[in-house]
Amino acid sequence: MKRTPTVLVVEDDIHISRLIAVLLDEAEYEVLTAGAAKEALALIEASEPDLVILDWMLPDMPGDQLCRVIKDRSQVTFLPVLMLTARSTLADRIAGLDAGADDYVTKPFHNDELLARARALLRIRAAEVARADALLTLAHQHDALKLAYEQLRSTQAQLVQTSKLAALGELVAGVAHELNNPLAIVLGNAELLAHLDDEDDRRSVQQIIDATQRGRRVLQSLVTFARHDKVEADWHSPRDLVERVLDLKRSRFQTGEIDLDVQYAPDLPLIWADAPQIQQVLLNLLINAEQALSGRPAPRIAIHVYRAAAPIESPSVLPDLRHNPHAPEREQAVIFDIADSGPGLDPLVVDRLFEPFVTTRPVGQGTGMGLAISYAIISQHGGTIQFASERGQGATFRVALPIRRGLAIREQVPVPSLAARFTARVLVIDDEPAIVDLVTRLLAREGYDVVSALSAGLALEELRRGSFDIVLCDIRMPDIDGITFYQRLRDDPAITLTRFIMMTGDTSNARAEQFFKQQQLAVLRKPFTRQELLTILAIVRP
Repeated sequence: MKRTPTVLVVEDDIHISRLIAVLLDEAEYEVLTAGAAKEALALIEASEPDLVILDWMLPDMPGDQLCRVIKDRSQVTFLPVLMLTARSTLADRIAGLDAGADDYVTKPFHNDELLARARALLRIRAAEVARADALLTLAHQHDALKLAYEQLRSTQAQLVQTSKLAALGELVAGVAHELNNPLAIVLGNAELLAHLDDEDDRRSVQQIIDATQRGRRVLQSLVTFARHDKVEADWHSPRDLVERVLDLKRSRFQTGEIDLDVQYAPDLPLIWADAPQIQQVLLNLLINAEQALSGRPAPRIAIHVYRAAAPIESPSVLPDLRHNPHAPEREQAVIFDIADSGPGLDPLVVDRLFEPFVTTRPVGQGTGMGLAISYAIISQHGGTIQFASERGQGATFRVALPIRRGLAIREQVPVPSLAARFTARVLVIDDEPAIVDLVTRLLAREGYDVVSALSAGLALEELRRGSFDIVLCDIRMPDIDGITFYQRLRDDPAITLTRFIMMTGDTSNARAEQFFKQQQLAVLRKPFTRQELLTILAIVRP
């Protein structure tokens, strides 16, 4: 609906004021009148007129001075002023225009001329108001587009990071698989040599074992990074998760005189998560924060745990560590903010922070796997991990885990304990001769009766010739893979299916992992230690 323009008439002569008001009223304008400058300014403030018809001579202020005041107050939106004056000299007209008047009419004026000039100024006013509204709309659209762009850029960066890590995950899974057998051979044979008589030889063997165990830990980290299977989740208190990790670090923080600020929101719900994995993420972040504070004055670590609403904003750094506002009607998450007052992140590694083997630590002091594993774990939980950094001020990592409802609690299946030593007849199947030889010697030393086969076909012949208590079979073989081999044993009436253990170094075979769970098969993952081999044999023993 079109709005009726409002005209303010500022005239101290009551007769002229009434005449102009009647003319404007007949022209269907809203009319306001004022006899002095002070009254006019109050009406302008309260009513926001579209046009001011202003007399040059007023009792409390000259008209040109009042015109300047009106123009100063209406800089944002154009407010036209039509000056009335009995002065007709050129200098007077110039003075009125210089004061800010948009037009003028000399007294005595013609009624039609006054209305025509008023209409012209109101058209300009309408155009200026429309332009101002359009600019405001454009400004709002610009802000909305800027926000959408920032969100899109953030989403794009996360997609690029996810795609990059997925490709790296496939690569490291393949590398891990190829390293499993050599590491198993080195570790197993070194453990067989651990009881040599010469002290120097024992120390050399122990160094081999320690180095191989370190390689094994790196390999297991790679497996964690590359794995995309379901997490073993249960309901956990966010506070308990943090406190268990702090139990490991509080004494170190006290020794290093690190100020620890831990805050828990009062309304924290339980979260559905794999507790050891989430604790590993929190521990990785705390270790990084502690190392960043080495040699820094007034070192400080802040841990804030609270609820937040999606979308999760990027974090800030100390001392201004801001939280998302709580909005119950939107998707909720539990946020873990871990901030330090260190030097901030090295700009050279910021873009590759979550890639494997990216580290700023000296050689031998870190593998560069902590953040890569943390990213993989949080992604598997359906959460996000973000960071912020400012040089010389510190860094903040923000872990967001979704709050899930209506999930059943996973039942825990007890694992049998390792009881007294026993003997059994074991068939070992692997196409790697060194693995077969190693397992045969390890088990023979423990009193097992061991028969070996370098292929599934040869293993079938052995099973048809005699019975075995346990079959230990590799999953990847050139003639028949382990899954097919197991199915043949189950379907062959001439063979009594014995206790079956699957050996595997494959970290990314989703089909195999699903088969293991469906058949409830025991799995021995390479590289394994002597104790792990003996333990799994004890678990599946007849």
